[in-house]
Amino acid sequence: MEPHAIRFPARRARDVELDGQLLGSGARACVLSHPHPLAGGDMDHPVVVGLWRAAAAAGLRSLRYNFRGVGASTGALTHRSPLATDDLAGAIDFLGGGPLLAIGYSYGARTTLHAILAGAPIERAVLVALPTRLPANRTAMTNLLLGRRIREEEYRDTPDLDLVGTAKTPLLVIAGAQDPLVERGELEARGVPAEILPGLNHFFSRRLGNQPAADADLADLGARAVSFLLGN
Repeated sequence: MEPHAIRFPARRARDVELDGQLLGSGARACVLSHPHPLAGGDMDHPVVVGLWRAAAAAGLRSLRYNFRGVGASTGALTHRSPLATDDLAGAIDFLGGGPLLAIGYSYGARTTLHAILAGAPIERAVLVALPTRLPANRTAMTNLLLGRRIREEEYRDTPDLDLVGTAKTPLLVIAGAQDPLVERGELEARGVPAEILPGLNHFFSRRLGNQPAADADLADLGARAVSFLLGN
């Protein structure tokens, strides 16, 4: 399969044109949303690419795209910007308007969740490393970046922790056991299934720092995500 470069407008912002890569030609579509660019996220992030390829290999028409202001996408995205749900909506429009499947990673998982709660035609979604809490002290922030967990960390829950339990769309959260932003018990107490992968951090790496994930771990992540999306 060869990917196709595509461009499409964001919804409600026709002057914002987004770039993406489409892989596969299946009747069912899957859209993938990347982490925040101010934290190093774009559609070329290895986790996003691995999930994109896994979805296409499973027979889905798989689209990864850059949010506004990222790569060749026009517009701007900052920490003060609202969640990029209009960008995701534009991707859904490009894919035919849904219903479809979705995967979001970190900020992309938040964007996917909020799009679902706003009524996006998403049948099933995998929220990879959905941050349901944030660092509340310097130690926690340092350890998040290093990909480790120690007792002196302090966190504060985000509103998404309660919101994710209100979604009617079938959801699965997948996260690494060393990711301090995701607590399995808190999710499952709200009726949200979570798969926690041993030894992996927020970047799905087994090494300290924002290091690339191993191919085997990316393959496992992709297999779990696609299995849920296909209802297996």
